[in-house]
Amino acid sequence: MHIPDGLMDPAVFLAGWAVAVVVLAVAMAKVGRTIDQKAVPLMALLAAGIFMAQMLNFPVGFGTTGHLIGAALAVYMLGPLAAMVVMTAILLIQGLMFGDGGITALGLNILNMAIIAPLTAWGIFALAGRSTWSVPVAAWASVMAGAAACAFELSASYTLSGGAYGITGSLAIPAMLGYHALIGIGEGLITGGIVAYLTKVAPEMVRGDPTAVPVPRKRYTNAALGITVLFGIGLVLFFMFSAGMGDGLESVMEAAGVEEVTPLFGGLMGYGEDYLSALVAGIIGFAAVFAVIYLAFRRRKAAEETETQ
Repeated sequence: MHIPDGLMDPAVFLAGWAVAVVVLAVAMAKVGRTIDQKAVPLMALLAAGIFMAQMLNFPVGFGTTGHLIGAALAVYMLGPLAAMVVMTAILLIQGLMFGDGGITALGLNILNMAIIAPLTAWGIFALAGRSTWSVPVAAWASVMAGAAACAFELSASYTLSGGAYGITGSLAIPAMLGYHALIGIGEGLITGGIVAYLTKVAPEMVRGDPTAVPVPRKRYTNAALGITVLFGIGLVLFFMFSAGMGDGLESVMEAAGVEEVTPLFGGLMGYGEDYLSALVAGIIGFAAVFAVIYLAFRRRKAAEETETQ
């Protein structure tokens, strides 16, 4: 669902940037004030794990693949505001390091996958509670909400530009929702399985918002160990089975006869063409996402402690 450069009308992607910047400024400030210091490594590890999990594509039929977004998992583990920060860090590394998603469209990608998707999952959890069945439902709904937003942006771009940008709504809306209804099923199954696993290895960490509530360090260690094992298994065993077909948005673009333009910035490196190079890219991306979250909030916390002395 990563929107490339050249697809959206400038008015649409600028509006995306405006909303994303404002919402993220609020989220960063709130999380920076409330996060428990012991939760920072867990938050960074979960962000890095979701980045790695997003590299694993699964086929959904019709020549299309999907991959985990991870918004519902982040909300379940960290709460909505911290989830927004985590998802944004992932999208930044994907765009700047690997050229995944356009630089001009980064605001829209953040809006769709780092704001709308987490808020949708949080709304499901708020209404239905943190039950076994609400996890896959929230995960599916978060994918559908992000896809619906992207479809609306494509349609709005097409209308505003007279067809120069975007894709007509008569194609974009049903196609995006159709593909992502299937992708969302995979998201729900994966997210439900991850939460079930973490409930067994670190049950204390899936009963609330550990970033805002002091929790004994041992519990964070258990959760971190569980997440490390889980995503380590996924990287080593399942990446080799990743499908090479286009994702939902790419399939919609192909159906509309829209080709990707040369990106403004292609990233510092690629994901690789074989298993070994992709494995290395995954490890580098994992480390980069972890570092962004860890250093940002360790420094923020240290600065706040200095001000209070």
